Amino acid sequence: MAYSAQPRNKDHWSMRLHVKRPGGVRPLALVVAAIQTLLLALTASSMATGGGLYGCTSACGTAAQPVMPALAVILGIVMLVLPLVIGALCAEWRSAVALAVLPVIPALLIASNTLLTPTNTIVPPTPAKGTQPAVPYPTSHFGPPFWLDPAHLPTLLFALVLFALLGWLGWVIGSAFRNA
Repeated sequence: MAYSAQPRNKDHWSMRLHVKRPGGVRPLALVVAAIQTLLLALTASSMATGGGLYGCTSACGTAAQPVMPALAVILGIVMLVLPLVIGALCAEWRSAVALAVLPVIPALLIASNTLLTPTNTIVPPTPAKGTQPAVPYPTSHFGPPFWLDPAHLPTLLFALVLFALLGWLGWVIGSAFRNA
């Protein structure tokens, strides 16, 4: 008796998975995302926070130089408009949100060189007080990494949500113009 396997057409126990390939990302959207990454990293660098990027000899917006340079305002506006442009150039909302949020991550890594290492706080030596003994040498306390530090976490999450929302809003605007 010979047995030959026959293909089954109606297999009720298995199903085919149809995964839609991501698409609809124009190369121009990738270029704008790269520009956004460079802009975010540049404005978060020590050159920008010291005022050198904006042409200030000391820190801008302080008592020494109370006027905010026009370049700082323009770059701030551009950084909020670029996620809208990225979203408008994408055909799917998922890719619009991903490409709008993606530039934030390398900018964080570049600008904050302590992102993965814990923050180190140096406690100066303390003299003896009452019954407490003196601590003659400075001690260090290691906290959580920068991105898990409770002081920084809400700001980082807000930035990610803001850029995701701007990317989605750009996609909505771009879809309205594509469907019109």
